[in-house]
This record gives sequence, structure tokens and C-alpha cells, in this order.
Amino acid sequence: MAVLRSKPKKYSWIGKILLVLLLATAAALFTTQHHELALQYSGLQQVSQHNQEYLQSAFERSLKTFAVLSTIKVGLSIVEGSTIGVGFGLQVGDVVQAAYDYVDIAWKTVLAGGIILLALQYLLAMAEAAAPWLLSITFALLSLTVICRWLAPHSAALGRIMHAVSAFMVVLSISMALILPLSVTGASMLSSHITAPSLNSAQGVFDTIEQDLFRDSAEEKSIWSRWNDTRERLNKVSVYLEQKTGELVTSGMMLMAAYLFDCIVFPLLLFFLLLWFTRAVTSAFLP
Repeated sequence: MAVLRSKPKKYSWIGKILLVLLLATAAALFTTQHHELALQYSGLQQVSQHNQEYLQSAFERSLKTFAVLSTIKVGLSIVEGSTIGVGFGLQVGDVVQAAYDYVDIAWKTVLAGGIILLALQYLLAMAEAAAPWLLSITFALLSLTVICRWLAPHSAALGRIMHAVSAFMVVLSISMALILPLSVTGASMLSSHITAPSLNSAQGVFDTIEQDLFRDSAEEKSIWSRWNDTRERLNKVSVYLEQKTGELVTSGMMLMAAYLFDCIVFPLLLFFLLLWFTRAVTSAFLP
């Protein structure tokens, strides 16, 4: 009977020793270059490459849109400041001011979106550099937690401290290594299916307005270059802006909504959903 009772205790000690060794090995592995093989086979390197390409492409698109809107904004400022006569000047100023306001809001939106996209690139680079060390610290803390529960099972205060620190590090390391990259990847997929058509449509409208007003082409001169008389030039610009006001408003709203979802709503929504799931799983495995 004594032999039968000693076997579970012996096996329990062996299991705990193997668990501690496994966690310590994982902690040591993430301090070396060998963890890159695990990332490669898990597909995280492909996710990282996809995120870099998506963010760079989105940032370059925002720069292009920003340049177009800047040209329109500067041109409208010049037109607004060019007045001939009190009555005529007020008429042109009213039309140009309304168009200028729409363009200015879109300009600020694209500027903020470009900054957020660039910040996301920096944040992903930081997370990629910090994730191996965070995972190493997390596995080391889990190993120490097992040792503390094994050697000091009656120390409730020490057990609570180790449990809280370990749970926090598990969530933090998974957030840096998995949740953040996957949220950006998911946002890129949602963007390609939901907001990309709106962005392309708005970009096309602003490109057309810039070309019609201020950019000469090989086939046709712009409205600004076509007329030498200042009064006639301002009159044509005023008529053109009156015709394009509806498109300006619609395109500006589409642009603002698309950048709001691409840069803020999609990434944050996916990040917090995955974070909630991670915390729920952590609480289940680290009760």
C-alpha cells in the first residue's frame, strides 16, 4: 500500500520538474536567434511582411491624396484672395470659401490619417523587437510561479503576486507578438472590402478637380491657364466650383469616413476583441 501511495507523488514531482524545465527552455529560446524559426513556421513572418506592405501602400496613397488636396487648397486660397470689385469679389469669395472649407477638412483628415499610418509602422516595429524579450520574461515568470507553488504552497501572498504578474505578462507578450499584428492584418482585409471603393472614388474626384482647375495636360489646359483675363478666370472657377460642390461634399465625407475606419475603428475594434479573448483564455488557464 505504501508503494502504491508513493507513485502518484513521484510522478507529480517528475511532472513539475519537466514543466519547469520546459518553461525555462522556452524562456532561454526566445533570447536567442532560434525563435525566428518558430515565427517562420507559425506564419507570423508572413503576417509581418503583409502588414509592412499594407501600411506602406496606405501611407503612400495618403501622401498622394495629401499632395492633390494641398494643390487644390493653395489654388483656392489664391482664387479667394483675388477679387475685382466689391460685388463680384463677394460672389466669388462665397463660392470659393465653401469649397475651401470642404477641401480643408479633407486635407486635415488625410494628414491625420497619414500620421496614424506612420505611427502604426513604428508601433509594429517596436512590438516586433520587444516581443521575443517579453515572451522570454513571461516563460521565466511562469517557471518561477510553478516553483513557488511547488516549494511554498502555503504562502498565499507570494502565490497571488506571482499569479498577477504572470497573468499580466502573458497578456502583454501575446498582445505584442500576436494581437497587434493580427489586428492590423484584419484591418487591411476589412479595408480592402469595405472602405477601398470609397477611397478610390474620392481620390478620383479630387484628382479630376485638381486637373480641371490647376494642372495643365498635353491634351488640354486647366481653367486657370486657359483664361488670361482675371475677371473671366475667376468667373469660370466660380461656375466650375458651383457645379462640383455636391461632389466635393460627398467625396470629403467619404474620405473622412474611410480614413476614420481604416486608421482607428478597424484596428482598435479587432485589437480589443482579440485582447478580450486572450484575457478570457488566460483567466481560464491561470485561475
